[in-house]
Amino acid sequence: MTDNANASPTPWDCDKSLIVYNDGFYTLGQENGLPFLIAGGKRFTLTSHPYEPCLYITDGSGLKTTVRNAFEPFPVLESFYNGRTVTSVTGFRYNAKDFCRMVEYASGMGNTGIEIAEKVFGDRVGGNARAEKTGEIKSTFSSEASALQEADGAEVITDKHFSDIISGYPDLAVDYCIVKTGQVSPGPDVHRSALVRASRELFFDGEEIIWNYDCSKAIGKQIPSSELFAPANEERCVNYRGAFLYPPWGAVYSEKDLDRVNSALFPNGTDHLEVYKWSTDWSEYFDDGREWWGTLCLTVYDKSLGRFAVILASATD
Repeated sequence: MTDNANASPTPWDCDKSLIVYNDGFYTLGQENGLPFLIAGGKRFTLTSHPYEPCLYITDGSGLKTTVRNAFEPFPVLESFYNGRTVTSVTGFRYNAKDFCRMVEYASGMGNTGIEIAEKVFGDRVGGNARAEKTGEIKSTFSSEASALQEADGAEVITDKHFSDIISGYPDLAVDYCIVKTGQVSPGPDVHRSALVRASRELFFDGEEIIWNYDCSKAIGKQIPSSELFAPANEERCVNYRGAFLYPPWGAVYSEKDLDRVNSALFPNGTDHLEVYKWSTDWSEYFDDGREWWGTLCLTVYDKSLGRFAVILASATD
């Protein structure tokens, strides 16, 4: 909803092209009858449902995120244009930059609620700060994470050598995505950003979402890099080696094949890896694996290359 002070005396012209906010990183406005946000060079189209309080955020590839109990974009633009703030159903009051940050943070989550999207503000909302307990990362964020949202976004990159190698293994039960964030010392929040970007890449086919997901629900914990390559359990996928060597449809590839793939994925060796293991209750992608075989979700930061390998697995026979 919007605050009523200094209300505009005339109806808002939805067809007019204009900018209502620009700080060099964010640009918020409307063009060709549609509200839009540009965040660090990435453009998002903002729309809403005529009968439900949902904000739709659509990125340049067509991936749409639904933020429930959120805002209709045209009244938001009108308020900011007239120097007013807007207030969400949670009671949090937004200025234009706050709104831009929330939209950028929520983009790519698939289907989420305004209370999740507002976690980008950390302890400014409901007194919540980033919670860390027994080494686990919960879905609340500090001002450190908020600053990250204003840094260069994570991007999927192509490693031709790795792509050529992995193309020779069409029957893998493991999915890979290589992500670059531009952060020198990533830490848990940047690992999550890599997971968000990989999810966009793997769970969206360019036209529609293949598996619904909400990365804000994922809980991650750092594990020793040695655990990444621990011995496999032949009966179930309980780790990376097991997922690679023993898919539910029977063994297809060998230890030699795994070594070949890892040599391409981590060409400078494994001494520079930072590994986070994530819960798998936040996407439909993992539903099949939970039936019996197992699920896997890892983000592996290679400090020598400054990039992440996101490794996922879930399958059924």
